Amino acid sequence: MEQQNTVVLYESVAGIMHRMLDAAKQQEWDALAEMESHCAQMVQMIKVMETASSLTEEELARKLISVKSILANDREIRNIVSPWMAKLNAMMHSNQMEQKLSQAYQH
Repeated sequence: MEQQNTVVLYESVAGIMHRMLDAAKQQEWDALAEMESHCAQMVQMIKVMETASSLTEEELARKLISVKSILANDREIRNIVSPWMAKLNAMMHSNQMEQKLSQAYQH
């Protein structure tokens, strides 16, 4: 039964990752961050629950489908978020430089 619960958790994480991808596409950053936190908690639960016991073929197939979905969605989320993060980082760096220049010339 524990293996079944682990598979259900994998499927739940896959569902959350799909919703995270939708949030990233809509640039709903707060929702994305909230779901990411919930997803991390579920991954921790998987780590605790997952045992060396073997899964049935059906459970293994369900787990594999979930893992593939998780990885695909993660890759797409990163493709969306990475350019946004780079732009944000550049803006922050620019603001820091402006502050330094302003401070340097105020004296």
